[in-house]
Amino acid sequence: MSLISAKDQQTLRDLFAEHMQHDVTMTYFTQRESVLIVPSQECAYCKETRELLEELRDLSEKVHLDVKDFVRDEAAASQLGLSRIPAFVLSGQNKGKVRYFGIPAGYEFSSVVEDLVDVSTGTPDLLDTTLEAVEGIEQDLHIQVFVTPT
Repeated sequence: MSLISAKDQQTLRDLFAEHMQHDVTMTYFTQRESVLIVPSQECAYCKETRELLEELRDLSEKVHLDVKDFVRDEAAASQLGLSRIPAFVLSGQNKGKVRYFGIPAGYEFSSVVEDLVDVSTGTPDLLDTTLEAVEGIEQDLHIQVFVTPT
């Protein structure tokens, strides 16, 4: 069963075909699936997150998915600033990267879709005044956005 409805899949295919310019890679960090459940090592929503990212990948030839094991690929996860799972990083034309922790369900899903397009074009969809303000920043920043379902 698909997590994204057939109607929404077609809408996303059309959106991606019209707006995506360059390839985007979603680097997904998860844990190896096992029939054994170890309470301190269980990843809530890792399986569902992977399924959702696979469905997104299948909607455009410009979207790629690279799946990594959080434990085996610890150095790569650390280099990308990932400290928990499920987590994925969007990379493409822009010089930065967009990191997500947790499953992008609900309102977060639309943010992922917008970010895929922005990362593909290399330019964020921001007002000119916002872009000017950001250009004036002279130090490194670490911006975090926290979203919680209500």
